[in-house]
Amino acid sequence: MTIKFSDITGGGIPYGNNAGRPASPGIGKLYSNGEEKRLELYTSSGWQNIVSETPGVVSISGSYLESNNTNTVEITGTNFSTGAIASVIGSNGVEVNANSTTVNSIVSVTAVFSGLVGANEPYDIKVTNPSNLFGLLPDALYVNNILSWQTAAGSLGTFGDNVSVSISAVATDDSTITYSLASGSSLPSGISLNSSTGAITGTLPNITANTTYTFTINASDGANPVVPRTFSITSNAAPTWTTSSGSLGTFSEESSVNVTVSATDPSDVVSYSLASGSSLPSGITLNSSTGVISGTLPDIASDITYNFTINANDGINSIPRTFSLSSGAKFQVQYLVIAGGAAGAQDSAGGGGAGGYRSSVNGEMSGGGASAESPFLASVATQYSIIVGNGGTRPSGPGQNNGQNSQFASIVSLGGGSGGGSAGFGANGYSGGSGGGAFNGTPGSGTQGQGHSGANSSTGGGGGGAGSAGSGNNGGSGVSSSITGTAITRAGGGGGLSGTGGSGGGGTNTGYQATSNNGVVNTGGGGSAHSGGWGGAGNGGSGVVILKYPDSKSLSSDGTLVATTTAPAVGFKVTSFTAGSGTVTFV
Repeated sequence: MTIKFSDITGGGIPYGNNAGRPASPGIGKLYSNGEEKRLELYTSSGWQNIVSETPGVVSISGSYLESNNTNTVEITGTNFSTGAIASVIGSNGVEVNANSTTVNSIVSVTAVFSGLVGANEPYDIKVTNPSNLFGLLPDALYVNNILSWQTAAGSLGTFGDNVSVSISAVATDDSTITYSLASGSSLPSGISLNSSTGAITGTLPNITANTTYTFTINASDGANPVVPRTFSITSNAAPTWTTSSGSLGTFSEESSVNVTVSATDPSDVVSYSLASGSSLPSGITLNSSTGVISGTLPDIASDITYNFTINANDGINSIPRTFSLSSGAKFQVQYLVIAGGAAGAQDSAGGGGAGGYRSSVNGEMSGGGASAESPFLASVATQYSIIVGNGGTRPSGPGQNNGQNSQFASIVSLGGGSGGGSAGFGANGYSGGSGGGAFNGTPGSGTQGQGHSGANSSTGGGGGGAGSAGSGNNGGSGVSSSITGTAITRAGGGGGLSGTGGSGGGGTNTGYQATSNNGVVNTGGGGSAHSGGWGGAGNGGSGVVILKYPDSKSLSSDGTLVATTTAPAVGFKVTSFTAGSGTVTFV
């Protein structure tokens, strides 16, 4: 090649912009074009670029999925030359060439990459022409990682049946994750899966046996393949109460309590505990293993009902039930207890004594002149015995024909003592609540506080009444009581020979008439004596038991007693028992 030094004299290679190019250059003339930023050579085709231009990277398309072995990226830019190489530079500074680079055109390159990891993202995209000039687009390529489950496979927990649950099965990814049940999987009835958050919520169904629900959830980022994971939820069947809610009974204050509450469970052992905020009465405890509620109720001033809630627990479920114990304070019961009157004697004899008379009515005198007794202190839910004594039957010969005792709880009234007959027919009178009269013998004595003694006379003494002793042939008088609200005289002694019965039901001697000399029923009156002939002595009258108690209480009996209940005054009830024996309970 011939070099003409004249061409490079005067400053060497000419330079300038497009307009400054030499007007008539020779073939092979060089020109440095600052406007085009290139060195040009003049040829028969005009001015030509003799150095490769710097490529430029403008954008990329396509994604890099971690789940794929290879990924294709389309690169758009400028000045791509045949033989250009695409590469990426990770955040760790390491440059990785594409597996293959295809230059589609001066503005398009297809590159295939593999082995990129999310830890080194974002990657810069670089295209290098054969001239070693390159273009670079920073932070252009990200790796779409395969999602990772955070929640371990297996059980998500054990819960009670019919309870609300709120749990989650969660995966992580650099993209938005959606959750769905795998084909063929289902959640328990009432439970749903949130497709956006993985939350599993709702109310578990009611079951009769422990149940484990198994299901598979797919997590997807929309690009990589879905990642399934299998989970389970166990529902524990709750205990079932067999003891009905409500009252466990009514008891007296300071009495012992022993009741049981119970529940069953199909799989687990049940234990019992008081619910938060609940308490039992002082002195009462709950056995956590057996459900037995026992102890001694406290002393109280008035009736009270204790309400409390007990939980039946199986280790998972805790099922509450509310119960109550009622405790009744002791209360006063006024009583009138009169025993049956005795029969008169068979042969020219004394009258029968009245039944014993016991009373707690205020201001009333008991038999024998004693003052009124103290009221009985009763309790609810306690059984008390009641006996209404019958009168003694007329005798058919010598012997004792006393009336029967009457009783309320510990209050016992003795039956009247029968009258004494002539020699051979029991000359002496008999003792009892009130003593019988005697004919030519010793009269019977009355019991202190229940009645008086009989009388003795040459014509046969009258039986002693509860209000006074027998006098001569006449029976002693009874006592008037207003416990029922109406004053009634009871417990008169039977009349002796030709004598008059005492007021309050004593039988009067009427000669030979056996049917008219009995004591009056339900008064405890004594029967009269026999006055000769075939008439025979009179029967004693039956007794009576009368109770007066607060009208806040009710009185139930076992059905063997004949009773009438009235309300004589505000605040009280009165029940009169006139026949039979059995038990009564205040409620």
